[in-house]
Amino acid sequence: MGLSLVLSACNPDDPNKLLGGPPANGGKPCPPSLGGEGGSTASTTVGNGGSGGDPTTTSGGTTGGGEVKTVLDERIVSYSEALRTASLKLVGKLPKNDEIEGIRSAADPKQVYETFVDQYMASPRFAAVMIDYWKNTFRSGAMAANEAPNRNNAPLFAAKVTVEGSDYRQLFTATSGTCPTFDPAAGTFTPVDCANGPAAAPAAGVLTDAGLMAQYASALAFRRVRFIQETFSCRKMPAEYRATPEPKGGGFYTSPWPFESIGGAANGGRVDFLDYSSTICANCHGSMNHRAPLFAAYDDAGKYVEPVAGMDGILEFSATVPIDGNPKVKQSDYLPPGETTAFKFGEPAANLLEFGQRMAADDEVARCAVVRVWNYALSKGDAVYDLADVPDSVIAPLVTQFKTNYNLREIIRAAFVHDDFVRY
Repeated sequence: MGLSLVLSACNPDDPNKLLGGPPANGGKPCPPSLGGEGGSTASTTVGNGGSGGDPTTTSGGTTGGGEVKTVLDERIVSYSEALRTASLKLVGKLPKNDEIEGIRSAADPKQVYETFVDQYMASPRFAAVMIDYWKNTFRSGAMAANEAPNRNNAPLFAAKVTVEGSDYRQLFTATSGTCPTFDPAAGTFTPVDCANGPAAAPAAGVLTDAGLMAQYASALAFRRVRFIQETFSCRKMPAEYRATPEPKGGGFYTSPWPFESIGGAANGGRVDFLDYSSTICANCHGSMNHRAPLFAAYDDAGKYVEPVAGMDGILEFSATVPIDGNPKVKQSDYLPPGETTAFKFGEPAANLLEFGQRMAADDEVARCAVVRVWNYALSKGDAVYDLADVPDSVIAPLVTQFKTNYNLREIIRAAFVHDDFVRY
């Protein structure tokens, strides 16, 4: 029972659910067919009103046996349509009719449209929208006034970095000003320091935020690890892969970490992550177990509690192990003697500030930030849970631009004036 709860951190459900729910597809291992069964298709038809003619589709299936047509290349630029979406996404309201008509009649509608985008992003409403953007991204936010810990702090800090055009990497590396206040009338932020632990645990942007640590508290702190991975890398666990899978036990071991580098019954751990009959567990935990001790020092209320050595001399943390008595987790439950915490294989991190610095230098983290902005602009859903990743051929120029200065505000503008965004 305990192991099944621990390994729930690898399951595909939303990490904000403690126990998950019934499969959306009735327990079937694969999604519904995208065509080829009895002539059916998951394509989107355009026109017809459902009649049995020769519909235009957006995919490679057919519904009436006729020639396949696509609509993506038939889209035309419509700045008036783009303005409706941009206004809703950037300031949370629809544009006025005269603004829409003004674009339609303008000699240079592109210039007029981009002027509106710039005006929206200069509005106080843009700051409020960005707070909501980050609340949705973090799946967290204050539920009541004066709640403790304050779950608004992390979204406010992320919004501050975004709106002010600051370096996005501050989300993982900032050591001060990470609990700002917000003036909605002016759309401005005032930096305030958080109080969450001694000097031994320096602040590290949102990684040390008490609200997020409380929101994602769990046995062995694995939900916190999973939240950081999926939110900022846009990938489910496993987080890392070796070049060539290694046959082991009843399957293949794919993690770059040595199999024996994590805790198990054979080396002092109380949860057997080294189960040879199910090596798929170690594929996730190779990364998770090297990260989790950094997050396990935070208690269920999100407060940092300095780890102390137990009677056996092994460090004990605030998180617990889901076995009889719910004892505090020990370093040996995660890692055998000699192993140290890390962001990825070959990238050691002794504390969350070092962990955040590793994240700040990671290409996957930079790409994920751009993917989330792109999907927000084009209403594509979450990159992880909606399987809405974006091809590199589409966003590579934006990723390259982002990595020149890590200014997410500029990427937001670039997405909303992009050729794909203004075509309908």
